[in-house]
Amino acid sequence: MSCRAVVFDFYGTLAPGRSAPEQIKARTEQAAALGVDPERFDAELNATMDERFRGAGGSVSGQLAWIARRLGVEPTPEAVEAATVTRLKHERRFGQLRPDAEPVLRALHESGLRIGVVSDCSAELPDYFAELPIARFVDAPVFSFVTGHRKPAPENYLTCCAGLGIDSAECVYVGDGGSNELSGARALGMRAIHLDVTAEADSPVYEKHSSWDGEVVTSLSEVPGLIES
Repeated sequence: MSCRAVVFDFYGTLAPGRSAPEQIKARTEQAAALGVDPERFDAELNATMDERFRGAGGSVSGQLAWIARRLGVEPTPEAVEAATVTRLKHERRFGQLRPDAEPVLRALHESGLRIGVVSDCSAELPDYFAELPIARFVDAPVFSFVTGHRKPAPENYLTCCAGLGIDSAECVYVGDGGSNELSGARALGMRAIHLDVTAEADSPVYEKHSSWDGEVVTSLSEVPGLIES
């Protein structure tokens, strides 16, 4: 089938990968606001990633309060609010788009292609996604926090395809490889493309594939030309 749509991962793909020191700094500030040990807070965020990405804890503030209680601390409303402000500040920064993200999505949109986003994420991205300059080009944003499903399971890919009004075999999927997303996309008949940015090789990426034998690009700007080829 010919390509009728392009679906992108978000973190590490439309937005660049964060560095490990940046992530630790952000989490240390949140822990201080909550009044919990930063190393235990960091470990608990990692340990609860799957649950949080599926909606555990509810809102941003709800998730932070949930984590604090798991660490044996009952945070005050003021502490939760301060930690929420801090977390959103950092997560919005981590969600700042690559310079070529908006031009690429605009070009794909203007060429008549449908555009989707499928992201494994906690509460923050659904909170601010509509404010991003790419949102007007995205026909079907799908977030694990909302659906309760995660990549590489088929549900979110298929939900996105349904929102785009296409069959999965008519779709190109682009991602940095976290959550084994590329193999999940390929299993549904999508043409899967790995965005591999050398400068971000040390960025924390959850459950990334150990190897990839498919197509690779090193920048988003390569995607439109690859689709046309």
